[in-house]
Amino acid sequence: MSANRRQGFTLIELLTVIAIVAVLLGLLLPAVQKVRAAAAGLSCRNNLKQIGLGLHNHHAALGRLPAGRGMPAPRIFSAHAQLLPYLEQDALRGLIDFTSAPTTYTVPPATIHDGTRNRVAATTLVRTFLCPSDPAAGRIPGSDYAGTNYAACSGSGSNSGSIANADGVFFLGSAIRLSEIAGTSHTAAFSERTLGSADPRDVMIELPGNGDTTPTTCMSPSGTRNTERGGKWILGNYGNTLYNHATPPNAPTQDCLNATQQKGLLAAGSRHPGGVHLLACDGSVHFVRNQVSQAVWQAAADRNSGGSGWE
Repeated sequence: MSANRRQGFTLIELLTVIAIVAVLLGLLLPAVQKVRAAAAGLSCRNNLKQIGLGLHNHHAALGRLPAGRGMPAPRIFSAHAQLLPYLEQDALRGLIDFTSAPTTYTVPPATIHDGTRNRVAATTLVRTFLCPSDPAAGRIPGSDYAGTNYAACSGSGSNSGSIANADGVFFLGSAIRLSEIAGTSHTAAFSERTLGSADPRDVMIELPGNGDTTPTTCMSPSGTRNTERGGKWILGNYGNTLYNHATPPNAPTQDCLNATQQKGLLAAGSRHPGGVHLLACDGSVHFVRNQVSQAVWQAAADRNSGGSGWE
């Protein structure tokens, strides 16, 4: 027998190996995707837990929760901006002039204004405000303002979703104490919002003037598509840092707000399969499925109802 006989794979053996590798990859990729999704969900929950701790530390220091939208104008800052010292963001807090407007705001399209005193702060990403499952990664196309995936709950969406004297915890000039909330463990504080307009569901319809945002008027073709959803964490309004429970999580209908951004029907939404994470007023975090009863969902937004759970 020749000592120089070649050793190697036959074509059939090579094809068999390739087929086995392909099968293994087919089994492995879904598992990797599940692990990544689970890691993103865990990170998202942790972000909301940090926000919850910030809320309670704010309450301990000042005797109240932050306003959903500051007042009077131009001090219309978000709850997020007011929470910065309680999220280990003292340096960023030091960049904000709370006597000036948060940003110079025009929509659409997003317009960058270099003159605002708070521009440096407004363009600074805060990782605690961002969910890793959202591909927008904190900035929407056409703007360098820093956004947020977590919005404060203004209430059930009653009265066309007005943020003036709303029935939730965060609204125009709010200063709610924990003792004023009927059931902190079943009352919504923050939930998720997707950034920008990655799919048609995420496009907001902006109605002209200060019209009521009822479901009927929100279907009006006269509305303008507003793609700046969540685009500024610093600004306290519906387009950016507030939402309500007028519609269920990840509702298939488009969001709607009016030009003043003080009335709207804006749903919680996420890139997590099947639902959204929600921070309750007691600091606990829950995963609420898209199929949650609308009655239960709206009760969870009303600080006077005590809620009834998340299912």
